[in-house]
Amino acid sequence: MAGTPPFRKLQYVLAVARELHFGKAAERLHVDPSTLSRQIREVEEEVGFDIFLRKNHYVAVIDEAQPFVLALEQGMASFVAEYEKGRNLSRLLSRRRASSFLIGYSAFVESQIPNEIRTVHSQRLPSIHLALRRASAQEMIDSLSGNVFQACVMLGTLGSKHFDEFALRSEPLCAVWSPAHQVTPGCTLPLADLRGHPLVIPCSDRADAVLYRWLFDRFTAAGFRPRIAAEASDASEAFNLVQDGLGVAILPRGICQDAPRELRRSLIDGIDALQLILTCRRRAPYRVQKIVSEIAGSLRRADLAKVG
Repeated sequence: MAGTPPFRKLQYVLAVARELHFGKAAERLHVDPSTLSRQIREVEEEVGFDIFLRKNHYVAVIDEAQPFVLALEQGMASFVAEYEKGRNLSRLLSRRRASSFLIGYSAFVESQIPNEIRTVHSQRLPSIHLALRRASAQEMIDSLSGNVFQACVMLGTLGSKHFDEFALRSEPLCAVWSPAHQVTPGCTLPLADLRGHPLVIPCSDRADAVLYRWLFDRFTAAGFRPRIAAEASDASEAFNLVQDGLGVAILPRGICQDAPRELRRSLIDGIDALQLILTCRRRAPYRVQKIVSEIAGSLRRADLAKVG
């Protein structure tokens, strides 16, 4: 049974498929065109079918080879994403020599939270070297499990079996839309009223699978299947997508205060509030648990003081 062609040869195939020209692909890859052509022929021999139709200077992907090229593109994109993820985690590990306590926070956590953590650090924990890094929910979970982050601030639901969680406050969800969308404004908006509207949501199945499934369960309970127009990676992107008329965004109330003035928003009725959570790895060292508990308590007291 033939093995998989070397990685470099597969890159050659994708380059030709994108350029549809051997000369341009060779120039892009910084190789000789004859070398590129020979390598492509070797790949075709190894996989057992022709990939490209060659006629004078004209090059096209043969219809029967389209699934192969598509799978190759998707596989390469997945490899690049995993490579970046591994590289970023390793960089964070290397930085731990200079940073004794690293806290991650979600892009959908309002900007004042990291600042409040820094205030707690300076007032109550000045002896530790604190650093904060923004990351996706999945990156934070991986980093907590790998002992890269000592703690994380994220939005979600309580009940993890693998992490100790300190609830800071509830975060109701809001609908944010542009005047161009036919949404009836009010203090609250029933979740069912979003039926039929294209939605911009603050998560994806890859970056935050738990929150993604939780949202879909709430839509189902309200009696409809959502029309997802986009999955925003942060609040600014969500606001931009709404301003562009792409859909109605569903976002935590805390970050909606930063929405552009021309956008409208209402609390969503009929959907549970999320929790703003400070979390650390279960059975983390006592020192980590103590610091996380101190930060959580200080943040809760500061929040109560604002309400009072």
